[in-house]
Amino acid sequence: MMAGKYINWLKDLKWYPEALKRTNAEIELVNGGDDDSAYSKGLDTKLMSGDLPDAMIVTLSQAEVYGSQGLFLNLKDLIKKDAPNIQKFIDSDEAYKSLITASDGNIYGFPQQYPIITNVPFYRADMFEKAGITSNPKTIQEFTDDLKKLKAAYPSSDFYPFTGRDGYIKFTEAFLAKDNIDENGKVHGIYNVGKNYDLMAPGFKDLIQWYNTLYIEKLIDPEWVLGTQTEESWQTKMLTGKGAVSYDFFTRPSWFMNNGGPQNDPKYSIKVMDALNDSQGNPSKVPMAEQRYREDRVFVINAKSEDKAAQILKFMDYLFSDEGRTLMDYGVEGQSFKTNGDKKEFIVKFEEEGNKPLGTPVWNFLQDRLSFPVPSNDAAYYDWMDPLTKSFAADFFGKYAAVSYQIKYSTDQLKERSELIANVQPVIDANLVKFITGKRPMSEWDAFLKEADAQGYSKIVAIDQAAYDAAKK
Repeated sequence: MMAGKYINWLKDLKWYPEALKRTNAEIELVNGGDDDSAYSKGLDTKLMSGDLPDAMIVTLSQAEVYGSQGLFLNLKDLIKKDAPNIQKFIDSDEAYKSLITASDGNIYGFPQQYPIITNVPFYRADMFEKAGITSNPKTIQEFTDDLKKLKAAYPSSDFYPFTGRDGYIKFTEAFLAKDNIDENGKVHGIYNVGKNYDLMAPGFKDLIQWYNTLYIEKLIDPEWVLGTQTEESWQTKMLTGKGAVSYDFFTRPSWFMNNGGPQNDPKYSIKVMDALNDSQGNPSKVPMAEQRYREDRVFVINAKSEDKAAQILKFMDYLFSDEGRTLMDYGVEGQSFKTNGDKKEFIVKFEEEGNKPLGTPVWNFLQDRLSFPVPSNDAAYYDWMDPLTKSFAADFFGKYAAVSYQIKYSTDQLKERSELIANVQPVIDANLVKFITGKRPMSEWDAFLKEADAQGYSKIVAIDQAAYDAAKK
């Protein structure tokens, strides 16, 4: 059982029936809700009732809580007995092994390994050229200077060089202000594998002061900062020249090139810039777009289906094998790839296969999507992408992607942490906007930090620290 959107994608993949054929398996894909949100809501009800299919996708915490109560099978001995390829992968990766091993020593599920990908900074190369920018920035100061040049070249009142969707806090890595675990094992910030920020870091205050400068000088889109920007309005701005720089998912540059950019302007060109150096002059390390091991995509087997467990694991073990990995990552030789020496080369193209309508059989190898929770083949994934994405992916991620430690929490820690974040985050968010827009002076920064602490900020960090320390004992 998984969300319906993943089932729809999976049914279209040409490698899927081939996998069933090779393993002599018959699988009924059970729709647990149309999308991730609906699936999550429905899953809670199903877990409480115990009315579950043979296997399903759950969160890591659900796997351990309900597994320890007997709802899911302990897979540890079954994997050793029936799944040598899965066991080999577990033994090869200590971080993975530690993550999937519950506090009672059992293994109730195993997660999808997510490919090493990050968000990337990208820009309108044609607009940079018109503004007289001849080289990409390497520092925050150079980036700021380039934004000023863009604003001078495009003085329209509704043009803001730096724009985006969702969260506007970017470049924490350049200010040395990411949430992180330092070399001494100390947790900094509300931990989220580097995707959050360290509120107490001196560099974070510098970052907010920088954003204040961008806002005052009209270098950043105010709708983005104020939270009124939609995905559609952001796309329109980047397509029509109302914005020139964004920092978003790595496939977005290609999306703009393939969804109207060159049609609006024949000179339209999107390129990706390198990660900026940090405040100490070193290349930044950019956080992954998601956890390396997706704790929200964990495969479990219903304890009531123990008689089918060996068959289920046999199928999953095939997908972990070299042959199974080749099938999921490249397809069938002669149909979707060829072998050239010791290298596999695709003979089908993402830009053709990936744009076919839902319900059309396709060769597609988007490993960031959920099909079955298996190891990723990052090199194959990068190579599968469209020419623009492929031109930078391996190099950018190889240089700058940071794979961070995943903290594992107890049920009580998760509950307390979630409640505290619900109180703390709105206070932080509202005040950051005030500082950036000038409605609150930076002279009150220290007072703000005390206010955040009063709401429970330090308690959250303490929970993160305790969970990390417990895992390292």
